[in-house]
Amino acid sequence: MQRLAAMMSVAFLLALAAMNAHADSRALNAKCSLKIDGTTYMNSQCHFSSTADSDNFDDLKLVIVCPNGRNAASTDCYGYEQRVTRDGVFGYLFRERGVARFCWNGGSQRKAQDCYEGLRKTGACWANARAPSSHDPKQTSNVELCAWRL
Repeated sequence: MQRLAAMMSVAFLLALAAMNAHADSRALNAKCSLKIDGTTYMNSQCHFSSTADSDNFDDLKLVIVCPNGRNAASTDCYGYEQRVTRDGVFGYLFRERGVARFCWNGGSQRKAQDCYEGLRKTGACWANARAPSSHDPKQTSNVELCAWRL
């Protein structure tokens, strides 16, 4: 009986590990720093990927669930049904002719909807001390996003 219980415990732990591995196979492959108006929103390992004209970053902490309690990444439900159960930071940098547009999720949203214009690259960072908000160009923020490979 003890042997059966031990085997069931091992099987449960292996299944749990497999579910977690399947939930997000992306790796923490960089160190990212995000500062906006003097507040640090991320200064930790992150998943970072880059294409010819864009960069993506994610601290892999954000959890979004459907009404059934399952992760929205692996369950079908409508966006209006989804809710954030754990905050996390992700966003995008869209580059064009040496200038970038930066959008992020504000640390707790399902979509990267807070955007800033006019960031320029210096070393491993993209920054603009007076980046206009795409929602209100009269509102500016000091934005700096940096990423270093691990």
